[in-house]
Amino acid sequence: MRVLLTQHAATAHLNLMVPIAWALKSAGHDVVLAGQPDIMGGIRETGITGVSVGDMSAVAERLAAMSPEEHIYGSGYDLAEERQEVLTYAYVRDCLAAWASPLAFDLITDESMYDDLVAFCRAWRPDLVIWDSITFPGPVAARACGAAHVRTTFGRDHWARMRDLFLRLRGDRDEDPVADWLTAKLARYGAGYHEDVVLGQATIDSLPGWSRFPLEHGPAYLPVRYVPHNGPAVIPPWLVPPPARRRVCFTLGVSGGEMWGGQGSIGVADLFDAVADLDVEVVATIEPGGLPDGRKAPDNVRLAGFVPLHPLLATCAAIVHHGGTGTTCTALAAGVPQLIVPAALYDERGLARALARQGAGVTVQPAELTPETLRAGLVRLLDEPSYAGRAAALRDDAATAPSPADLVRDLEDLVARHQR
Repeated sequence: MRVLLTQHAATAHLNLMVPIAWALKSAGHDVVLAGQPDIMGGIRETGITGVSVGDMSAVAERLAAMSPEEHIYGSGYDLAEERQEVLTYAYVRDCLAAWASPLAFDLITDESMYDDLVAFCRAWRPDLVIWDSITFPGPVAARACGAAHVRTTFGRDHWARMRDLFLRLRGDRDEDPVADWLTAKLARYGAGYHEDVVLGQATIDSLPGWSRFPLEHGPAYLPVRYVPHNGPAVIPPWLVPPPARRRVCFTLGVSGGEMWGGQGSIGVADLFDAVADLDVEVVATIEPGGLPDGRKAPDNVRLAGFVPLHPLLATCAAIVHHGGTGTTCTALAAGVPQLIVPAALYDERGLARALARQGAGVTVQPAELTPETLRAGLVRLLDEPSYAGRAAALRDDAATAPSPADLVRDLEDLVARHQR
């Protein structure tokens, strides 16, 4: 069958899709990755055939030029909001409306991507479209060309959770801002609205089951094992021998750098002061020339630049990071205890709390971050055996999830049912 995968111009989202794309290709299917021009370099490096759709996204540049009230992060509506006293019907409705607007989804994928993706799908005729869960040109193009379609998560599924809340709270009210938004998109291509455009005909979820929300109106989930993919990389020679002392990884992932110019939730000054006198080796994925003027790394900190995270974590006793999905799941796959200082991009706070409840991590909120709190959290991870034990247990549990090869069979069945 022909399969098209699509995501907006974000490396972290692309990396989550690559193992699925390769599983389909290895099974003999014809696979294409579609993305905006910004991400085509990354798509070429995957080895999967790519197609450029739409204009340049340039999200980072546009966000930097905007005032807070012009984008979703300054709107006051948080898709990851979980406080029950906040989640009134009006808040949930308006939150969904804010995301389905130029503040958010229309900011990252404009009409040019819809037009080009629909045109490509009508010409190429995919049997299946797999779309990143905030890349709505995917389901619109699938409806426009008659293909089956499924979505993939990039974190805990707050879009489905908010949709479920909205449908439960709406009652007899005759309003639906998401349906109105998507109806207008579909009408441009002569297609009609269907509820599956919101959540897909199924949803591929690579996060562990303990992080999933119980939903009344949720999608049909297709669980799949998270397979770490860090892009093209080479293992550096210094990483091959076992470390002489306990090794700690420090990273802020790729999304912060792409979207916010490298501003992360953890400053290097706090990190350096926290670990300078600890008997550990810290590998920081910071370029050697990337420190503020006048700042030097302690002797026990290696400024390594980009290092493929999965082989690095195989040598580590702990990791300190921002809470991104790719970093968190790679650490889970490696069985490494995690200290998370959550960023504020999507659901880093919630995912960090969920991991802490599992006993495999410690969370330090950015407002509470000092060298002392960072050091205390790291020492707990390193010295209390329960964290390593729970991290290993979660790793072993995650390894029992269906592999991407298993997922291919489920997708083949879904397409066959759709075509019948």
